[in-house]
Amino acid sequence: MAHTIESLIAMIPKTLPGEKAKRADTIIQLNVTGSQAGQWNVVIKDGKVNVAKGTHAAPEITVTADTADVLAVADGKLDPTQAFLQGKAKVKGDMSEAMELVKVFMPN
Repeated sequence: MAHTIESLIAMIPKTLPGEKAKRADTIIQLNVTGSQAGQWNVVIKDGKVNVAKGTHAAPEITVTADTADVLAVADGKLDPTQAFLQGKAKVKGDMSEAMELVKVFMPN
């Protein structure tokens, strides 16, 4: 399925709430570079998910990646762990929490 960064971001509050969101309690800053560059923050708290355009003053985890790599992960063409290990996704913050979030965001 072809996605855009905007469509992926818009899907987060619709697909994450409930049991998956209860497994996470964090603030994520998403910085996308490249052709569909932008910044968004995702606040997950008490099973609720809020996404806002722009930067958050105090993110717990910051993820920076190029548009093409984000879309490849979304389409299942690039494993998120491999993206990190290959330097395609840069993560700042608690790495163990970041790895746990991969499980929350990715399909079972």
